[in-house]
Amino acid sequence: MTNKPFTNHLFHPMKVLKYILFILLGTAVLFILAALFARHDYHIERSIEIEAPREIVYDQVRFFKNAPNWSPWLYLDPNVKTSIEGPDGEAGTVYEWSGNKAIGTGSQTIKSVTPERIDLNVVMNDFSTSPAYFAFSTIGDTTKVIWSMDIRVPFPWNALSMLTDMNNSFIGKDFENGLGNLRKYCETLAPKKYRGYKVKETELPVIYYTGVRKVVDFDSIAQFLSENFSKVMEEARQTSEKMIGHPSGVYWTYDTLALKTDMAATIPLEKELKPAKEIEIAALGGRALVIEYVGDYAKTGEARGAMTDYMTAKKLQYVPPVIEEYITGPKEEPDTAKWLMRIIYFVKADTTAAKPL
Repeated sequence: MTNKPFTNHLFHPMKVLKYILFILLGTAVLFILAALFARHDYHIERSIEIEAPREIVYDQVRFFKNAPNWSPWLYLDPNVKTSIEGPDGEAGTVYEWSGNKAIGTGSQTIKSVTPERIDLNVVMNDFSTSPAYFAFSTIGDTTKVIWSMDIRVPFPWNALSMLTDMNNSFIGKDFENGLGNLRKYCETLAPKKYRGYKVKETELPVIYYTGVRKVVDFDSIAQFLSENFSKVMEEARQTSEKMIGHPSGVYWTYDTLALKTDMAATIPLEKELKPAKEIEIAALGGRALVIEYVGDYAKTGEARGAMTDYMTAKKLQYVPPVIEEYITGPKEEPDTAKWLMRIIYFVKADTTAAKPL
């Protein structure tokens, strides 16, 4: 009996090669079939509200130089190379990047810029151009940002999009991370609030507050203002002087023990009015703190406390008087929660502070 060498016909080299070719061919066919039926177009959109002024948020998005502060991709490659061609933040400017496998290569071109929207063309890894935009709106004390992109995945690479959720797990997640970074960064740049109020420091031009001044009991303030505003307005009408603001209460003292205040019911005029009988003029201007207060005029305690906190933090000294500018009041709006007042404290730099109202 002659022994023949054992040969496993299933693993003959030629047959193995043939099986591999069949598998590759089958995979290619399945890939092409998937590409024929897979989606090409995807709309990705996310939004967020940021507690920061609109101009701060807008500038972080508009200027490409600020991308490292919040981009969801740049941190993936500390050695990424970027360039800006053109005036940053203007239509036509191109931002390009080139990095590792995680970040790839690409570019963004600004198509148009308006205060409400920035439109761009985005190219990632030499794919087709994708239009994108950022839209900005103000909601109360917050800035709403919408980040949107329309992506077209070319044939046959659109088959790969069936293996991932473009909207929720891929680019959509990147958008969420980017907007989260944007919020965190912008809110660190936003002015600090004091007792929930934004205190704005500014330089006010000299304005001639013309009115009737008197020491008044606390419970007579509203009556005093009502009676004397009309008197001062009539005086201004007769002299044809231009009113450049709203009726205002000007307070030099606020005695909580005697329950009295040295105050004036005034209107702000562009030029100094030649005073008539009982009419006084206070030329007021300079470095000042301003709070936009909404609510009942009689409940401004926390807003005044915010002024004190700000002055303490900034080492400022209060300089009398205080101005309350009545923008919306009972004549225009019956709901006290909607009344609007501008509270103005004049200040100067000092380590000792005069006691504010």
